[in-house]
Amino acid sequence: MKNIFTFIGIGSISMAALFAVTSPQKASDSVEWAKTIHDFGTVKMGPKANAEFNFKNSGVAPITIKSANPSCGCTASDYSHEPIMPGQKGYVKASYGTKGRPGFFKKTITVTLDNGTTQVLTITGTVTSDAGTSGDEL
Repeated sequence: MKNIFTFIGIGSISMAALFAVTSPQKASDSVEWAKTIHDFGTVKMGPKANAEFNFKNSGVAPITIKSANPSCGCTASDYSHEPIMPGQKGYVKASYGTKGRPGFFKKTITVTLDNGTTQVLTITGTVTSDAGTSGDEL
C-alpha cells in the first residue's frame, strides 16, 4: 500500500512539472502596459484631450488588438492594427471631446486581444470653461 501512495505522489509531481513546462503563457502575462490610467488634470473646454497608452509584448508569440471600444461616443480610440511581435511595442490612443462638456469625466476603453483577454484603460480629468472667451466683449 505504501508503494502505491509513493507511486501516485511521484506521478503527481511529475505531471505538475510537465504541465508547468509545457503550458502556454497567458496573454495577460505577456503584455506589459506602461500605464492603464491617464489623468489629464484640468483642461480647457474646446480642444480634444488626447492620451496614448503604450504596451510591450513580453511574450513568445505575436499578439493583435482585435478592438478598443470606448465607453461612450464622446471618446474615440485608435490602436496598433498590425500584429505586435515578441519584444515589440504597440499603442492605444484615446481622445476625449471636451467641447460643451464642462466638469469631471471618467471614461474607459476596453481593449480586446486576439486571444480573448481584455484590458480596461481609463482616462479622467476636469473640463473648465474659459471665462475670458464668453463672446460678450464689446
